[in-house]
Amino acid sequence: MNKLLVNTPLRCARIGVDKAGLAADFLRRRGGGVMDMIAHFWDRLGQTPPLARGDLHLVIVWKPPDQALENSPPMPDGPQILSASGAMLFVPKAKRADVFASDHVTSDLLANYINQWQPESVRNSPPLPAALPTETPDKPMPSNGESAALQFITGEEQSVQAMLPALLGAAHRKAPAKMVTNVMMQLEPTTAATLSSRVRKARDGDEQMLNRWRKMYKEERGILFDADVVAWIESGKVYVCEHDNQIVAIAKFDLELANMVEIGGVYTFPEFRRHGFGRELVSDLACRIRMDKKTPVLQVDVHNESALRIYQSAGWNITGRLVRVWITNS
Repeated sequence: MNKLLVNTPLRCARIGVDKAGLAADFLRRRGGGVMDMIAHFWDRLGQTPPLARGDLHLVIVWKPPDQALENSPPMPDGPQILSASGAMLFVPKAKRADVFASDHVTSDLLANYINQWQPESVRNSPPLPAALPTETPDKPMPSNGESAALQFITGEEQSVQAMLPALLGAAHRKAPAKMVTNVMMQLEPTTAATLSSRVRKARDGDEQMLNRWRKMYKEERGILFDADVVAWIESGKVYVCEHDNQIVAIAKFDLELANMVEIGGVYTFPEFRRHGFGRELVSDLACRIRMDKKTPVLQVDVHNESALRIYQSAGWNITGRLVRVWITNS
């Protein structure tokens, strides 16, 4: 048994979906901007129909009052949720989880929680360290050859990396099926962002270039956009940069939150690169976001070193890394 986990005063507690807003506030306070987009979706958990709420395991890692340690810990209240050391949304039915943990002990506790849901058919490896006392699943998982309890996990990079050894071991894997790490960035408040006369919203007649953007982005970045270019134009969220009456770069607004907007899909066509068109387009979109009193944010693949250098030289600040891991292919 893991002595560290037995001795730690930290405990897992499953809280009600009605407290999802508090858990989301915790992500925003402790996540350094990395978890803000996930927090946005947690805010909406309270809208889940009552019959489906049992499928949502909203879990925090907290320190109960000393007198409660020998027995089942009481439910944490609002201030205790906000001062937690970690939080997770685990959906056993969907075999996915969102996580943030501030230390390795917290990550171990959250991994243990997930692994309690392993079906008997994948429990042939040595048992994982127990995190006691903690909540046991409401019902056992089927044992008729079912795959591992978790197939997809997303969250702050260090949190997920600390959990992976236990999760992979339970799934009988040496490495995940796929991993994508994105560097999260925000534009420094002191950095200027200006509108450009060469940037406009996509409009009727741009369909051919939008389709080219979609195809080439998939080839270079491995991400395929929705095919409905008419809907893109109607949304008013896709912007193009023109030079000599030609579209040279394209980008779009992705997730729009109360206090921030994510710029995504930034792409300069190969024949027009190294002229600053992409930087000009991003600066324009950042200016538009600021005009709405919001913060511009974006994600860059960790391996896209040239883009990272360009953004940093333009005043974008790295806030952390968000990782998405597919444990298995199924």
